Amino acid sequence: MKRMLVFALALMLVLGMATAETGLANPWTPTTAQGLMDTLGLQLGLPDGATNVRWQMMESQQMGEVQFTWQGVDYTARVQPTDEFEDISGMYYKWDTETDCTVGRCKGVCRRAHEGENTIDVCLWHDDLTGLMYSVSVVDTDLDGFDILAAAEILYIPMQTE
Repeated sequence: MKRMLVFALALMLVLGMATAETGLANPWTPTTAQGLMDTLGLQLGLPDGATNVRWQMMESQQMGEVQFTWQGVDYTARVQPTDEFEDISGMYYKWDTETDCTVGRCKGVCRRAHEGENTIDVCLWHDDLTGLMYSVSVVDTDLDGFDILAAAEILYIPMQTE
């Protein structure tokens, strides 16, 4: 029995089905912007000059994500179909401020928290016409005058409904 368990764990590691930290299967699959569109029908814009771009998707949750660096700041943006406004950012903090906002034609909210020396910013918005929820988040230590809403406006691509 012990040999079978060791064999199974080794096989999972070889096949890339487990992470070294947790031993759990990684639900994220690397992709491209086109792969995200082809597989899930989802898209996100990127600002000109974005670097370190990494696309991934979680097919089981129909969620797409892009991580990138822009103007020296690291961003994570997500999109997922959902009938209602919900937090898909994966950022679970006690928010110090929460401000209503508009991204394109969508109602949203911008949140800010402080944890230690880090400032965490998140913008969430829901497109009621397409049923898509969006988020963009940043964790940084020195973001004086930073405006997460500017990034949200660039990332949001209004998709057409049928």
